[in-house]
Amino acid sequence: MGHQPKTLLRNNGDGSYTDVTVESGILSLNPSQAAVWADFNNDGWLDLFIGNESLPMQSVHPSELWVNNHDGTFTNVAGQAGCEMIGFMKGVTAGDYDRDGWPDIFISCRDGEKFLLRNKGEHTVIPHFEDVTHKAGLDKTPTYTFPTWFWDYNNDGWPDIFVCGYQYQTSMAVAIAADALGRPLPPGTSTMYLYRNNGDGTFTEVTAESGLAKPVFSMGSNFGDIDNDGWPDMYLGTGNPDFSSLMPNKLYRNRNGQLFDDVTTQARVGNLQKGHEVAFADVNNDGNQDIFVETGGAQPGDAYFSSLYINPGQDEGNSWIGVQLEGVQSNRSAIGAGIAASFHENGVKRTVYMDVSCGGSFGGNPLRKQLGLGKAGVIDELRIEPGRRRELCRCSGMCVRGSL
Repeated sequence: MGHQPKTLLRNNGDGSYTDVTVESGILSLNPSQAAVWADFNNDGWLDLFIGNESLPMQSVHPSELWVNNHDGTFTNVAGQAGCEMIGFMKGVTAGDYDRDGWPDIFISCRDGEKFLLRNKGEHTVIPHFEDVTHKAGLDKTPTYTFPTWFWDYNNDGWPDIFVCGYQYQTSMAVAIAADALGRPLPPGTSTMYLYRNNGDGTFTEVTAESGLAKPVFSMGSNFGDIDNDGWPDMYLGTGNPDFSSLMPNKLYRNRNGQLFDDVTTQARVGNLQKGHEVAFADVNNDGNQDIFVETGGAQPGDAYFSSLYINPGQDEGNSWIGVQLEGVQSNRSAIGAGIAASFHENGVKRTVYMDVSCGGSFGGNPLRKQLGLGKAGVIDELRIEPGRRRELCRCSGMCVRGSL
């Protein structure tokens, strides 16, 4: 909390950075740990949404939407855009949940609130949003939450929402122990929450049937595909600033878009230090996604080395393809573009979907995207679409286990 400035570092392209916070105009003194880049007005330039931390009756810090002025400066238009929200915001993410070609915003808060802001898709410099949280069915579980992201966990072409709860009444240790012993969770304990996109503007909570009704209390977290089967998995960094709440980080493997299995022990990734920033990336270019975790807490003596888990690969011999996009009319980083790879696996047609983004909260994934393709040997079709609204190109008969 407090009046803390954010920092914008411009990449000089030579391995160095320049602090341009003041000259870009985004200097503001608001407590925040959550921000996301997206081209919210579809003008080809990346904008910045920042979620701030407000405490009722103590300090009010509305969220900010900084529109890119195309000259190295930004203007905060959150009030005019209808996205100047107030809450104890801990996670923000952008995605096109209704597939209309305009990026929407989801906000996770540690005060029981969640916000889904739909981009109205008006061709104006200032984008306009409407709060559709209730209409979408996302306000039925009021509880403290932290990290969040959009992803298509079941590969049906519609972005779903994951958000991790961060509420407990007694202690984190008591909740974790109760779950491990198969006992009822203490009253008021939150779990992970998975919301399946119904494709009609609404979501259905599928937490229990997906095997995720468990307390994790995650801060840093992210998702990737550890076995290249085309179903996104996730790694959750656990804990809180209190060193006494030590618990292992968690790795969940996606089983065909229906169930998530806790594979922490067999994967040997249950780090016992606080997990903050998390990234999935193929750091050694062997086709298998590795996991990097920034660890350590906020208390004196609670410092620890970061962890890099190298993925040795699976015996299944699954295929994969890496795609690095560069926008021409859209932003150069191609953030917001959708990738869809169609193929046949054991005679069954499948399509794997992935959007270009930095991934989950308190962490970041590379913009070069890797899609797992299971047993497929050839891609039938590769589609690159801005917001999955309009097709840009097709590639047929493409061999896999390589990069573009």
